[in-house]
Amino acid sequence: MRIGVDLMGGDTSPDNLFDAVIQAMKVYDASFTFVVLATPDVIHRVKEKVPTPHTGAQVEFCFAQDVITMCDEPLAAVRRKKRASLIVGMRQFKKRRIDALVSVGNTGALIVAATLSLPLLPGIKRPALLATLPTEKGQVSVIDVGGSITCKAHHLVQFAHMGAAYQRCSQGIDRPRVGLLNIGVESQKGTQELRHAYQILAASQEEGREEGMIFSGNIEARAVLQGSVDVLVTDGFSGNVLLKSIEGASAFILQVLADRQQRTEGLKECLKELKAQFSTEEYPGAILCGVEGVVVKCHGNATSRAFFHGIQGAITLVQRQLIEQLKLLCLKQSFQQLPLKNSLQP
Repeated sequence: MRIGVDLMGGDTSPDNLFDAVIQAMKVYDASFTFVVLATPDVIHRVKEKVPTPHTGAQVEFCFAQDVITMCDEPLAAVRRKKRASLIVGMRQFKKRRIDALVSVGNTGALIVAATLSLPLLPGIKRPALLATLPTEKGQVSVIDVGGSITCKAHHLVQFAHMGAAYQRCSQGIDRPRVGLLNIGVESQKGTQELRHAYQILAASQEEGREEGMIFSGNIEARAVLQGSVDVLVTDGFSGNVLLKSIEGASAFILQVLADRQQRTEGLKECLKELKAQFSTEEYPGAILCGVEGVVVKCHGNATSRAFFHGIQGAITLVQRQLIEQLKLLCLKQSFQQLPLKNSLQP
């Protein structure tokens, strides 16, 4: 298996991110190769970190002459910076020289490049980013967390199916519980698109057409971490705000506990457990669902530990054949035949 690793474009030093590759080389055997994408100066530096000799996974270096930064406008950067590490990585992917790509770079550019380079899954109109959060009862997959700012009802329905397929593949849940993020649990709450998506999913379940998931209706943000659903569906704007709000609140609470641990007996072990559960370092990055390839987007300021988990997550999804399962789902559901117009009145 060959995994592309883009070190460029994030807020974390590429040299620090390369430590994740070193760790992966020790964990995985010689059947794995990590294709590192970076500028020549970075590659010359990190090459010195490669242990010699070693019996684990192999590493290859792929030179890129440019970098797409966080400040670049996504579409313009993809068109203009043809030699950027992200674009070089997508080119490798398109030519089937790698089986997955992990990056910390510009999210918008990653989505644009993937959409232009890789085929969309059958019937899928728009790809979406899926991220995982801890809850009282396991994990919840949130889709979309930044791919599309606004969504139509049929996009949300497709997100629901892709999120359910991801949970079946990654967590082994036969019929994941799926909910729509909304301002209330009643079916008539929210925007027209949310109400229409509710209508479509509820009708499909009543007619027995939703064999692969259980539609649980609308979910309020305060109930997300209670574990009432396995998949939370939303547009990219609301999903990104939710994700970063939870990350910020978790970091604040953990820091308060850390500041007080010296004065409170027994708090140190409690803090250690909470950090393992809620730290973003412990979870793989966001998965780009909807394209024919495993693309993982890690946080721009990801630590080497978080980046390693992103690499590990990409490998697991390739091994569990996520893309093949999504393809079968798309063909079975005939997404192209879903209602595209909102039949509800304002």
